[in-house]
Amino acid sequence: MAESIYILGDEDRAKFARLIAAAWADEDVKARFDQEPRELLAEYGVVIPEGVPTPLLPARPEGEFSVEDLQVAAGAQVEGCVGTAGTLGTIGGCAGTAGTYGCA
Repeated sequence: MAESIYILGDEDRAKFARLIAAAWADEDVKARFDQEPRELLAEYGVVIPEGVPTPLLPARPEGEFSVEDLQVAAGAQVEGCVGTAGTLGTIGGCAGTAGTYGCA
């Protein structure tokens, strides 16, 4: 099967982080993302090419969370961490987020 991969640039990761923060803070934003992800992403300035699935919103961490948590959730590489940051795509036709987020 064909594999589609799209990597968000630094600016798009920052925009996606703002969307994640909004979804974590407001259930209506989260519900809207579930219904119309491309439209909401576009409102935040992130355009995902046709044929590439939209990224999934990461789960909100329990309790308090830091800016670093949000950056990692959006796919930004945090200083001192290794991994693939911001890789979105499909493997074998299954939509999802591919990559390693966090510190090793």
